[in-house]
Amino acid sequence: MGHANKIFAVVESSFPWELDLNLNTVGVYDFDGKLDSAMTAHPKVCPVTGEMHFFGYGWAPPYLRYHRVSADGQLVQSENIEVPGPTMVHDFSITETHVIFMDLPVVFDLELAMSGSMPYTWSDDYGARVGVMKRGSSGDTVRWFEVEPCYVFHPFNSFDTSNGKIVVDTARYRDMWRKNSGFTNDAMLHRWTLDLANGTVHEETLHDRSIEFPRVPDSLVGLPNRFAYAVATFDDQANHNDLSKLNQQNDLVKYDIESGTSELFQFGTERIPGEPVFVPAANAKTEDDGYLLAYVYDKQHDRSDFVVLNAADPSADPLAVVELPRRIPFGFHGSWFADA
Repeated sequence: MGHANKIFAVVESSFPWELDLNLNTVGVYDFDGKLDSAMTAHPKVCPVTGEMHFFGYGWAPPYLRYHRVSADGQLVQSENIEVPGPTMVHDFSITETHVIFMDLPVVFDLELAMSGSMPYTWSDDYGARVGVMKRGSSGDTVRWFEVEPCYVFHPFNSFDTSNGKIVVDTARYRDMWRKNSGFTNDAMLHRWTLDLANGTVHEETLHDRSIEFPRVPDSLVGLPNRFAYAVATFDDQANHNDLSKLNQQNDLVKYDIESGTSELFQFGTERIPGEPVFVPAANAKTEDDGYLLAYVYDKQHDRSDFVVLNAADPSADPLAVVELPRRIPFGFHGSWFADA
């Protein structure tokens, strides 16, 4: 991801690594020695202020630590966020006025860690909460809202409403790693509406399609959005070491959250798309006036294509297909920023 004229490779277990414009490694970056925790794989850059918000979590206290970086790249705030235990906090959200944390019941297990297994497991005793902190405030001001037990790797987006509420849209799992470290994809587009005035939460599932890797335009992070994009219908039984067994159709889905409808960018059973990244068109007139970029694996030829889609028209043929000479390994996330 890019911020303040720097490019970072990020992962939730360590400091970021700085890259140059050719993606050569510059080295570990610690914001002039001010960063004292790991950095999330999901920093959020506010399109209004240009600030970058992120957090780090770990298995020892402080379990959760929040950081804010100015638009010019200076680390200007770090806060401990009090949570009961060492939960896995993969992602978070921002709005124009608040930071949103998710304290959910996937908890660090030392015995599993010592055995070399996935060191996190589901806990029926931990509970599930969403925390709200006003941007610029101290960590002890977080207000917690209890929600139905679940797990969230990735939210779509969050935003403030005109009537004093906060909307948080996520890809929500009913649980995660309850019996073992296997992965079954049943995440669905789910909404929490947090009422700051009376301290209540309204929950609703907005669509019953299984999805992951949700995205909105970077220009709308923390602001109201009408459209959102994700990868739909994973094959959760596939052995990903044997690509021939990836038989279920995988598509990209475009949600119109305002109307409650969705459309698919379809690729068939032989082509498997990864996470879509939205890039606005020059002088864009509407929110979806732009392009979706994605790597698409071609099973028949055992290689990948770089595909450019018209984000406004899921039924249209790709605008461009760049045939790559080899397979791009299935990755987790992508970014786009202009080459200045």
